[in-house]
Amino acid sequence: KATVSVLNWRLPVRQGPMPAAPGSVVQYDAAAPGCLAALPDVDAILVLGGGVPAAADTPPVYVQLRCDAAEAVYKAHVARGGDGPNVLMLSAGTAHLPQLLSADGLPVWESTASAAYLLKRGVVPPEKAFAETTSYDTISNAYFARTSFTDVAGWRRLLVVTNHFHMARTKAIFDWIFHAPRGADGAPGYELYYLSCDDVGLSADAVAARGAHEARGERNVRDRLAPAYRTLHDVLTFLTTKHDFYTAEKLGTRGRAAESSATLKASYGGAADAPPLAAAHVAVPALCTGALFVAWAVGSLRGRGA
Repeated sequence: KATVSVLNWRLPVRQGPMPAAPGSVVQYDAAAPGCLAALPDVDAILVLGGGVPAAADTPPVYVQLRCDAAEAVYKAHVARGGDGPNVLMLSAGTAHLPQLLSADGLPVWESTASAAYLLKRGVVPPEKAFAETTSYDTISNAYFARTSFTDVAGWRRLLVVTNHFHMARTKAIFDWIFHAPRGADGAPGYELYYLSCDDVGLSADAVAARGAHEARGERNVRDRLAPAYRTLHDVLTFLTTKHDFYTAEKLGTRGRAAESSATLKASYGGAADAPPLAAAHVAVPALCTGALFVAWAVGSLRGRGA
């Protein structure tokens, strides 16, 4: 049996030769592929975004590790005789920062940069890669992953991948949204597992600033949001009446909002007072999901000789 690290959001990391139960968080170790033996085969891997890409196929280093972990899970699934899970990259952008722009001024979504990074490595085939391009934070990552993809596609056993500093809040949010009933239909029947990657590519100050932000967010989800917004329709009501990025009135006045701290911005791959980023790369389609993304990604990678 493989020895794996299992992380519970209330407990320190502990070691033990055990299969992962639904709701478990397994620690990813690139040097010990056996750590993935505890995970069951899943329908889809959900890879969270987390910062401004450096280029159209170069997400932040800590997001690259999330992609590497997803690839390792895919390979392990295929090695056991499966056809490999679907891999869904999440996030249009980061609410705190301007977006990377292509040479002709279109946004490079975080999810398409992550998918392009994954696809150019040649392990996950294009027909297994998907990009969600609507969300701007972890709550909307979960909501739009469910409503745009997993509910529709019938993916029910899911592996959610992020870094250690982001895991407690991510787990609180995904447990809340994916177990929320649509209404009178009852429980939606999801089985969630979590894969936690090391915190790489961030300074100690950035991790500390992000840690404080994450802790506040996790408490807010567990103590206030999840008890108040219990159904999927309730979550939609929250997004469209309370959330800064999905409420029409707030979007109209967002330019007057207070600036985020420079250190917090750095933890998302940005800097205070930074103008919109420009990159001399191919344009990413304004709506780039499913087959549209596959066509763009394959064409762009071939165009660069990847």
